[in-house]
Parts: sequence; structure tokens; C-alpha cells
Amino acid sequence: MLAEKIKTPEDYLAYSEYALKEAGGLESYPSICEYYHDLRKQFIDVFHDEELLPFEKWGKLLQVDAQIQILLELLEFTKGDIIKELGMSEDQIIRMIRHDKKSFYRELTGENTAQDPRWGLIYLSEE
Repeated sequence: MLAEKIKTPEDYLAYSEYALKEAGGLESYPSICEYYHDLRKQFIDVFHDEELLPFEKWGKLLQVDAQIQILLELLEFTKGDIIKELGMSEDQIIRMIRHDKKSFYRELTGENTAQDPRWGLIYLSEE
């Protein structure tokens, strides 16, 4: 992905929307669909919020993005009925994603939650 090609938050979100539709995550799971659309709206709203300081904005965007990335990974991992394969309801999956967003980037970079995050932009999403 080249940042120069992304002009709007909608441009950035286009891939996740496409991937979720391909995985059947939006049509098959109404609560997850609503959750994704709420995340999408949050991302766009934060992007356009001119009252936020830049680093605060990046942190909030990363929090929302982490949730979208986790959702994409779960749907890619299960490749079928996410409810059946995970043994969780849609609401439980959403709660898990909301909780795991806090450490997503740290775990993605090989760190664990027992360690303090490194100093870096990617960790701005941590609370």
C-alpha cells in the first residue's frame, strides 16, 4: 500500500470493506456488520476532527484500525462460520475485539502485554 495513493479515509477503508464483503462478514452477521459500520464512521469522524492534536488523532485512528484489522484476521482465519468456529456469539466476538485493540500492535510487533510498549507511533493506540 502506498500512502501517496490514499487521499481520503474512505480510500483507506475501501480494502477492509471489500475484504469483509468477500468473507461474507457483513451480510451473514448483522451485529458484526453494524459494529464494522460504526468503526468506519468513527475512523472518518476522527480523521476529520480538526480539534484533535495530530498525535491524539493518530492514536484514535490506530485504535479504530486495530479493531478493523482484528476483525479482518478473524474472518480470514475462520474462512467459514465465525460463530461456530470460534464458539462465540457476535456480541462476544465484538467485546473480544474491543478488548484486544489495546495490545494489537504490540503483539503484532512481537512484544507481549507484560512489557511496556516501545516508543513509536504505532503504539499511540494504547491506553
